[in-house]
Formats: sequence, C-alpha cells, structure tokens
Amino acid sequence: MSEITTIVAAEDDPASFVAPDLLLSFWRPFQGDDDPEDEQGYYFNSVLLARPGYYDGPGQR
Repeated sequence: MSEITTIVAAEDDPASFVAPDLLLSFWRPFQGDDDPEDEQGYYFNSVLLARPGYYDGPGQR
C-alpha cells in the first residue's frame, strides 16, 4: 500500500497507521515484536474508512 500512497504512524498510537490521502486508518492493540511464535500485533484488528474532512477535526471545515 505504501507504493500507492503515504502511510504514517499515528502520533497518539504507534501501533496504528494512517493513510490520510485515502481517508483510511489501520488499528491494532499493540505493536508487533520480533517473536515469530507470537502472532499478536502482526495483524490489524480494525480499519477506519472516513469521509473527507474527518482528519481535520471538529469544526475545521
């Protein structure tokens, strides 16, 4: 996906990432680690698809 658009780590949650140009956000409860036996943190638990203006915050249109 990073070949298509900019993806940045969320400022308030380093285990989450945002693709602001696509209005997408990917969330997982914590970051993955280097233990290949532990699958937690390697997969996102939810994806947010937002409408234009969502990342602007309330009242900033």
